[in-house]
Amino acid sequence: MHADTLHVIIRDTRDGFFATSPQAAGLAYGRPTLEELHADLDDVLRFHFEEAGPFTVVEHHERHYDIADRELVTRIAIDEQRDERQDVYTRIGHALTIPDQARSLVEGPTNGIGEVVFVCAVPSDTVGWLAGQTDRPGDAVVVAVAVGDELVLTMPFNYSEEYAHRAQIPVGHVGLDAETTIGDIMKRTPIVQPVQSRRLLVG
Repeated sequence: MHADTLHVIIRDTRDGFFATSPQAAGLAYGRPTLEELHADLDDVLRFHFEEAGPFTVVEHHERHYDIADRELVTRIAIDEQRDERQDVYTRIGHALTIPDQARSLVEGPTNGIGEVVFVCAVPSDTVGWLAGQTDRPGDAVVVAVAVGDELVLTMPFNYSEEYAHRAQIPVGHVGLDAETTIGDIMKRTPIVQPVQSRRLLVG
């Protein structure tokens, strides 16, 4: 049986578009164009789960960058907040044109295959929604939220008590749960000079 919501993560590669889902272990398929991938998605999910559906899908688009011998990925959910997420993506893209800032961005925690993944987030996103995007226990993403006119607040996040040593503040200490929003976390985060990232863990 599949989860109620499937996070389908689509990466734009030089050879086409490639899709995976944390809720569909082993699912991996590619098509030359995004249109072809969309056209086949329902059939692929029905075959994978051996169910007729329908499926509730949250689609995320990723772009990969090679920076200073490290790998950085930006991820945008295609939903009603897409314009706000695009603003975060644009700000990250601008930072990547500045060598010192680009090097700083790729110093974040990595996922299981060594990529630093920036999720372009909005304050209403929840911890549970972020956790649904992780591929396996211990994988990490960096939550990025636009603040002010030009800035981006980043918060490293990983989902698993087994990897609690990666978090600066254990979840029980700060009261995070699946319904906690990024906005709630931002309100609790003191802004200091220099600004420091805060690692988040939910078990």
